[in-house]
Amino acid sequence: MIEARKAEDFGKPRAAALMQALARVLPHTGAVYAVIEHWPGDLASDGVIFRLNAGLHALALSGQGGALGRLYGAGDLPAPAQLDDALAYMLDSHASDLLGWLAHPTQTNEVARVAGLVAALLELGRNRSLPCEVLELGASAGLNLNFPHYAVRLGGCNVCAPSSAVTLTPGWRGKDVPGGPLVITQARGVDLHPLDVSDDAHRHNLKAYVWPGEAARAARLDAAIGIALRHPPKVATGLASEWLARQLAVPQAAGVRRVVFHSMVLQYADAAERAAIDAAFADAGRRDDPDRPLARVSIEWRPDRKAVELRIAQWDGGAQQGEARLAAICHPYGEWIEWRGLT
Repeated sequence: MIEARKAEDFGKPRAAALMQALARVLPHTGAVYAVIEHWPGDLASDGVIFRLNAGLHALALSGQGGALGRLYGAGDLPAPAQLDDALAYMLDSHASDLLGWLAHPTQTNEVARVAGLVAALLELGRNRSLPCEVLELGASAGLNLNFPHYAVRLGGCNVCAPSSAVTLTPGWRGKDVPGGPLVITQARGVDLHPLDVSDDAHRHNLKAYVWPGEAARAARLDAAIGIALRHPPKVATGLASEWLARQLAVPQAAGVRRVVFHSMVLQYADAAERAAIDAAFADAGRRDDPDRPLARVSIEWRPDRKAVELRIAQWDGGAQQGEARLAAICHPYGEWIEWRGLT
């Protein structure tokens, strides 16, 4: 019920209704409940509710689910008893499908979060504006890598592609970010299991991870997929730490800022992988070259999972080398940003 309360607090009544129904129904079902009840890790960190939602949404998208299908649609919310009956049926009759979704980490690609990266790039250029090379860890389908093709509005600052079909307008709180154009020399990423938007099944999977009642988010995803079909993102397959170490070992061009970005990724990495990522940055930081600055931009849950923090670390010859400084508090899905900046 904790996740249901979070959904209510974020103004997501359909997601809250789904979670409340699952809390009522799951203990009376079979295989799916048994797997969740004996889950070996942390349910929240492993995103188990997101996995289960994706499986249920996938079934609804395929035309199955009855009242569950109505929950994911645009009509009235089904009555709790109807939703409970539909969920009980789906959890038992489609247990094998749902267990398949539970077996794999989430593969969301919420492009709204990339507005935080754009704000960070502008902040990094406040005192020294440079072209930027962007690397993303946990890039999924690579939709975030296409941010130069999106219209991004950060308070009174408009950047990137103003006429884009994808418009990111997070509610803006706090300080202003500096204006000015962004020059992106290249953007590429890595994922253990990247999705390819040219594949029908992969597009279906991306859409399944959207919560019920998120019509605007679903439309934004469709638009971002359309852009990706015209501008295929560059996403390698591999372990983030190993890929990152290889990328950082090759210096970027002089006068270019290299920015490594990750959002809602570290919770799915084990301690060894997180340490290896940190070590790759530390090693690169020891090769500090002020003419080839490095930055790390992270949008991740705080350890107590009470807030999503945007932090920026820099290796640029300054006094705070590698210190991850809090620059903003963000909505988990990028709906608002409370900007604090670095000054």
